[in-house]
Amino acid sequence: MPEIETLRPDMRALSGLHLWHAGFSNCSQRVRLILEEKSLPWTSHLINLRLFEHATPEYQSIHPKGLVPALVHDGRTIIDSNDIIVYLDECFPQPALGQADPNELQTLLAKSSGIQLALRTLSHELLVGDARRLDAETLARFGREHGNREFYQFLRRFSTEGFDDDHLLDRLSEIGAELASLDQRLASSTFLLSDSASLADFSWIVNVHRLDLIGYPFKHLPHLNSWFAAMRGRPSYAAALQTYEADRAPADLALRERRKRLLSILGLG
Repeated sequence: MPEIETLRPDMRALSGLHLWHAGFSNCSQRVRLILEEKSLPWTSHLINLRLFEHATPEYQSIHPKGLVPALVHDGRTIIDSNDIIVYLDECFPQPALGQADPNELQTLLAKSSGIQLALRTLSHELLVGDARRLDAETLARFGREHGNREFYQFLRRFSTEGFDDDHLLDRLSEIGAELASLDQRLASSTFLLSDSASLADFSWIVNVHRLDLIGYPFKHLPHLNSWFAAMRGRPSYAAALQTYEADRAPADLALRERRKRLLSILGLG
C-alpha cells in the first residue's frame, strides 16, 4: 500500500476523505467510481492538468510524483489509484467490492495498471493531439517545475517528435492481447471475477472507456462488449466519468483518420 508520510501539517490535520484528481484522468476516474459506488462523502480538489497544476510545488508536496489522483483520509495520504481503491474497500467494506480471490484480484489490478503507459500514448496521439503538445518554452518550464522525470520525458517525446505509427500499432496490439484475455475470462462469468462486480471491474472499466473514446471497436469481443454495456449502465459510470468530460474537445479529422487507418491495419477497422 503506497501510503506516504507527508511533512505537511495541514494534510495530517485533514478529516474525512479528500481527493486531488483531474476530470479526464482515467486513474482519477477509477477512484471516483468507488467513491460513487460506496456513496461516500468526499471533498473534491480538482487539478487542472492543462494549467500544469500538477507541476506546482504545492501539489507535488502532496504527491511527490506530480501525478493524479492522491487521497487523504483522516490525515493519511495514499497514492496510486489501484491502491487507493483497495484502501477504500478495506476502510468502507459496504458494499463489498474486494470479495474476490485476492491473488486473482491483484493480478487483474496489476494488468490494469500495466497498460497505463500504452493508454497514455494512444490518448495523446489519437485523442487529444495538438491540444496537449507543448511548445519549447512551455516544455522547458514543465521540465524545470515537475519532478517526475519519466513523465517529463514522455511529454518531451510527444511534443518534439511524437510517436510513429509502428509504435502506436505495438501499443494497440499490447492492449488488444489484454482485452482478448478479459473477453475469455468473461465467457464464464458476468463480471471479471464472479457474477458480482468487484474492484477489478472498476479498475478496468476506465481503461475500456478510454479506448472507446479513442475509437477502439469491441464487437469482435462479444463477452467484453456485453460487460461494457452492463458497466455503462451503472449510475456511477455517468457520475464518475461522463460528468467530468463535458468540456472535452472531440478529436479532429486528422486524428480520426489516423486511428481509423491504424485499426484497419490490425484488422479492427
